[in-house]
Amino acid sequence: MHFYYLDEAGCTGEDLNNDQQPIFVLGGVSVRDEGWNKTQEDFAKILSDYFGGRVPAGFELHAEELLSPNGHGPFLGHDRERRSLLAKNTLSLLNTRSHDVHIFAIEKQKVAREACAAEVNYNLNVPYLLAYDYLLTHRRIESSG
Repeated sequence: MHFYYLDEAGCTGEDLNNDQQPIFVLGGVSVRDEGWNKTQEDFAKILSDYFGGRVPAGFELHAEELLSPNGHGPFLGHDRERRSLLAKNTLSLLNTRSHDVHIFAIEKQKVAREACAAEVNYNLNVPYLLAYDYLLTHRRIESSG
């Protein structure tokens, strides 16, 4: 069994013509059930080391905050090289633990222009649902192959 940790950007529901957010992205990590405890422990150590043993309460890692030019949120004013090392350490952990990283991006205006005759049990005009279905199907095919 695998656990899927997903996050999205650019979600505007059925509004496929939003000029401010023309792209929808769903990405995440799939973690083997027998490996998630070790991964969580190692990730907690990476964060603790970065924050000197004081990870901010309610902390969530967001690439936008971590990698913005001057840092943002809990990374505001932190040295760029140090923040880049945190990103590299996190990616290295995923690689070392052999977890899979997934990403699916959708140009929303193309969805609005194209008609799909497929019979599905969800609204094809909601990019989140399209991406989620694709990632789950892809994971299922990978696991059985």
